[in-house]
Amino acid sequence: MGGVILVKGRSEWMPVTNSQKAVKNIMISFGTQMILLILKFVVQTLFIVNLGQLYIGTNSLLTNVFTVFSFAELGLGTAIAFNLYRPIAEDNKAKISAYMRFYKHAYEIIGVAVAVAGLAFMPFIQTLIKGEVVEGLPIIYLLFLLNIVFSYFFTYKRTLLTAFQEEYKNQLNIFWFTVIQMTLQSVILIVFKDFILYLVIQVICTFLSNFVISRLVDKEHPYLKDYQDERITKTEFNVIKRNVLELLGAKIGSIVLSSTDNILISKFIGLAVVGQYANYLLITSSITFVVNKTISSVIASIGNMSIKNAKIDNIRTFYQAYFLNYLAAIVISSGLLTLLTPFIQAWAGKAYVMGFWILLFTVLNYLINQMRQTINAFMFAYGTLQFQGVKSIIEALINLVLSIILVTQTNFGVAGILLGTLLTNIFINSWFEAFQVFRLGFKHPVKQFLIYNWCHLILATGFILVIYYLVSFIELNNIWLTVGAKGIATLLLDILVIVLHAKSPYFDIIKKVIVK
Repeated sequence: MGGVILVKGRSEWMPVTNSQKAVKNIMISFGTQMILLILKFVVQTLFIVNLGQLYIGTNSLLTNVFTVFSFAELGLGTAIAFNLYRPIAEDNKAKISAYMRFYKHAYEIIGVAVAVAGLAFMPFIQTLIKGEVVEGLPIIYLLFLLNIVFSYFFTYKRTLLTAFQEEYKNQLNIFWFTVIQMTLQSVILIVFKDFILYLVIQVICTFLSNFVISRLVDKEHPYLKDYQDERITKTEFNVIKRNVLELLGAKIGSIVLSSTDNILISKFIGLAVVGQYANYLLITSSITFVVNKTISSVIASIGNMSIKNAKIDNIRTFYQAYFLNYLAAIVISSGLLTLLTPFIQAWAGKAYVMGFWILLFTVLNYLINQMRQTINAFMFAYGTLQFQGVKSIIEALINLVLSIILVTQTNFGVAGILLGTLLTNIFINSWFEAFQVFRLGFKHPVKQFLIYNWCHLILATGFILVIYYLVSFIELNNIWLTVGAKGIATLLLDILVIVLHAKSPYFDIIKKVIVK
């Protein structure tokens, strides 16, 4: 990642290396997301106090429903970003403009399609809800739909910043508008206790955030207007189409795997239980979001590296990143397993605490997905997406079938739905992306890494279960003191686990990088 790109300062052109950009992206992304994570907990606390389980369940359900409708996440942005790396490296402004023009028109079409699909589904939303329904559900649904449709007509320009390794500008924009949004929403919850006004604030802030980032891109890349009549070639269109079709299946599979659990809980168990599980999801999804944003901040650097570096160097970098991610997965997963239940009890109350098997399956699903993040980052950066679509559709169908069977034919309840997701993760996701990266990206045999990956997945599971068992003996008179004591004990045990890995060849390299 040692290439140099010139960026314009206030008075002169200054060299900035890819590594420096990656570090800046990571630091700003991580810092802003951590602050937003704290604000999310503040807003969720006010939600619990002022609106209750039914509204929390409605918010969580519709968030998942509109994630399914969210074509913005179905691969077009990733495919365009991959194709932008080379023209950016070659400073080919005409080609960059051609891709962005294509991207704009594609998103406008998708935005209209999402609006039509959302309106068509509106009469059927109550079929996904078992039991009591909140007042004003049609208006609430329309506000969710409006929020997602607004994003399509400006947000495509964010991809250009990401491809230029300037993701930090996206993050700062999102950060400030989210701070404004959450502050206003907190006031609404305290003063008016009104969910509809809460959503109106969200729609306005989403629109303004995307509008401002669009103007920023126009200002920093004025050549987009100079070359607005440029077109991509038929060959380039076919490459994008192939990658988008593969990613379409991949993202549909990913959405079904990660976003239908709440829908199934609502359909077969009820909105109140969705409200209970929402707090577990808030914590795990927030951590996932922070980590994934940090990783996505360096994908452009990986793409640049894949063009410039030798294969052996790229593989070594991959193993270093994987090892660091593996240790991070152990630390985060052990903390979730030991602290989720006492923290939710202390924060939201016993009414929001769920059983051990729900906790365990939630954490194991997180662990497997976290262990995949390095692999996925390299897969997207290399564009090794062939067969990903077919794989993900099969994955989605298996997950749905298993989850429905386990929730309807057993007494597992929510745990059955989560077990279906876990089994799908184990049987499919623990190996397929790695196979793609090594076979198509590195063009290197994958067997050695698959063994390495499975061994580390088993090791990580063993470590977090042992840590949970040891920490489970800590029970104090005050619940917050219990959370603190368990947190300290978990951290000390995590440090011990990290020390046990000191003889790994990748440990010394990572230590040198950190010290440096």
